[in-house]
Amino acid sequence: MNDESERKALIKKDQEFSTLPRPNYEKMTNDQIRKRTEIMEQTFKVLFSETDDDEEDDSYL
Repeated sequence: MNDESERKALIKKDQEFSTLPRPNYEKMTNDQIRKRTEIMEQTFKVLFSETDDDEEDDSYL
């Protein structure tokens, strides 16, 4: 994968996490974009994991 196509792939993957406003990718290196995406993926995994020990309270339904 050449540098330009790698950059486009990194930006596309990063944009899957709809953050507004989006960062200025022109000022970011590929490594910065990659690290940002990894952090977002890890955060989503932690926040939305289904392995929580606490059960949700469905009594309001």
